[in-house]
Amino acid sequence: MQFSIGFDLGGTTMSAALVDAAGQIHQTAEIDTHPEQAAEVTLTRIQGLISPLISAAQAQGGEVVGIGMGIAGLVNTYTGWVHTAPNLPQWKNLPIGPTLSEHFKLPVRIDNDVRVAAMGELAYGAGQGCQQLVCLTVGTGIGSALILNGQLHRGTSLSAGELGHIPVIRDGGPRCGCGSHGCLESVAGTQGILALAKRYMMRGLAPQLADLVNAKGKLTPALISQAAAAGDPGAIAIWHEVGTWIGTGLAGVVNLLNPERIIIGGGIAQAGELLFTPIREAIRLRAFELPAQAAELVPAALGPEAGLIGASVLARTPLEK
Repeated sequence: MQFSIGFDLGGTTMSAALVDAAGQIHQTAEIDTHPEQAAEVTLTRIQGLISPLISAAQAQGGEVVGIGMGIAGLVNTYTGWVHTAPNLPQWKNLPIGPTLSEHFKLPVRIDNDVRVAAMGELAYGAGQGCQQLVCLTVGTGIGSALILNGQLHRGTSLSAGELGHIPVIRDGGPRCGCGSHGCLESVAGTQGILALAKRYMMRGLAPQLADLVNAKGKLTPALISQAAAAGDPGAIAIWHEVGTWIGTGLAGVVNLLNPERIIIGGGIAQAGELLFTPIREAIRLRAFELPAQAAELVPAALGPEAGLIGASVLARTPLEK
């Protein structure tokens, strides 16, 4: 049996999985990320994470045909270099792919983590059968990936899909992590959502949410969802506003690319229809009628395993420019 290994670099944990050609995970392993460590130390730890999975495949009479890695940041999938990685600030302009390939004597491919998740959804999840697909992850940041004519679209400088940094506020707006103001991520990423919720609570507009925060000691998007599900009008309004911002950004994408499906995943997407309903409404109101009707909005299907499964797909996919 042939396997590939999928690797997912997270802010707190690094995970790897042994995955077969049908997208089934046979074994996983994970360790803490420790972003403060030197690049050489982290690479050694990654090697130690992956090696037992290769041994497990061999113990089953199979072989590993390649390793795929999903890494947040600016990466070059053609050279295997990582130029910047927010989760690992020590990784700057490093030949991660070639180094690991030499160590394991296997092909190693890397790509942006959102693109990798999109490959997983296209192959085995909510994007199956699609030719024109937009995949959005909404969490601490907002990332996106584009599938055009059934192929991953990376763009001229391998930076296509930065929907989170499309301005949605014309003048001013919150400062974004990218340095600009009024980006979608600044109002619909985690920090923007929490800032909005604090304003609602300060004005006494979200009493049930305030009670939950007092009881739990910390404001989180999950508490906003819990309060909204209990009928808190302020919490419901928060998700409506956030969904409207996301839908406004997506309306431009719908007009530009005419996708058949939009997949939304990430931690914030756990709000479900509290978020999805205003997104659909904003797309319906702001995009042209024909492409808006054609764009089906659905939740991601692979959940937290999307990165691992998608990375295993990346490992087996021929590299085309």
